[in-house]
Amino acid sequence: MKLSFMRIVDDSLGTVICMLLGWIVRIKHVFCPFQPVVDSQKVKTILCQKYFGMGSILYTAPLINGLRTHYPNAKIIYMTFKSNQDFVRLARLCDDLLVIREESFGLFIKDVFGCLLYLLRQRIDVSIDFEFFSKFTMIISLLSMAKIRAGLHQKGIRPEGIMTHSVYYNHYKHISDIYFAFGSVLGIERKNGYFDSLLPSLKDFHEKTIREKLGMNGRKSIIIINVNAGELFKYRCWPADYFAKLIQLLIDKYPDNYYVMIGVKSEYEYVEGIFKRIQHKRNQLINCAGKSSLEELFALIEMSYLMITNDSGPLHIAAAYGKNIAAFYGPETPIVYGPLNRKDALVFYSENFYCSPCLSVYDSKKSLYSEVCGDNVCMSEIKPHMAFEKICKAFLSTERKKDLVN
Repeated sequence: MKLSFMRIVDDSLGTVICMLLGWIVRIKHVFCPFQPVVDSQKVKTILCQKYFGMGSILYTAPLINGLRTHYPNAKIIYMTFKSNQDFVRLARLCDDLLVIREESFGLFIKDVFGCLLYLLRQRIDVSIDFEFFSKFTMIISLLSMAKIRAGLHQKGIRPEGIMTHSVYYNHYKHISDIYFAFGSVLGIERKNGYFDSLLPSLKDFHEKTIREKLGMNGRKSIIIINVNAGELFKYRCWPADYFAKLIQLLIDKYPDNYYVMIGVKSEYEYVEGIFKRIQHKRNQLINCAGKSSLEELFALIEMSYLMITNDSGPLHIAAAYGKNIAAFYGPETPIVYGPLNRKDALVFYSENFYCSPCLSVYDSKKSLYSEVCGDNVCMSEIKPHMAFEKICKAFLSTERKKDLVN
């Protein structure tokens, strides 16, 4: 299904259903007052829902770490789209995974009913809705018969009445902090350890295979280049010709590195188009798009010294591994979606445009880009030579590189 169709159905039909269900819940609570589950030892099943955004899914991990400690006897069930299932498993976010196929409306409906039947059998105690504006997730929370239903609240966007615990969405906080705010209504104390080691180490298992596959025989530094931003919001991409110029400048000045361009199979042609514009020696620049499994991508990022990237999922994987990052922002704000390891990150973001960021949760992450901003000016404002100079100074000068390695 197309994202636009899903949004229309969720905004129209979903809103009506939520309003009706919300009134039913209110009437029920008049005769049967809400009784929250107090004893954390008695909580047996927790449902978590997140369907969009690899980075957002990853940043549910700190709260899930807290859930495991606070509810030691609970099984955590994660419900997401099928396209995210490998990532959720690798990130160790759940004990049981439910997936919904989004390829067609028929498969979607079939999987939703199957998941609901499973949830009813599980007798859900706590349901946590990580989505920002979805009404679908609210409906699933209620139909799961969860005793506690926690979700983000934005007045005028998500109808009231369904959630038993509403969490204020603060768009001045990082996404990991927004999600951990659920802990405040569930009685979970914040601990720094919950934000550490969000991903497993896979380098030792895959490094040999990766080096053989990509022809990286020497022990040079690996610089990963991510020119993509996924299917969801492609206008988060820094211009392709800018990337080509930046990579050429880097190769010319620092030839003794491996420059690896990443992406999924569907992004190969786009990556290859940039790859062909750059002059390089054999195995100096490598197009890895579509040539590695998700586990191998994790390991490659863990092996790397620096990632240069758009605002996208791989950025947050690199941040979770504590890697050096140079990232480009414009349609989205780095305040909410910046790298978690900010001390190791160089963020490019122009504040010269009133319309940036334009991907607002308060407008269902829709953008006026196609109507008023065909040139993607907030990203075009970040020029290749300026980015090159700052990246060199921050990460690649001899003195700075020694400091970072030490």
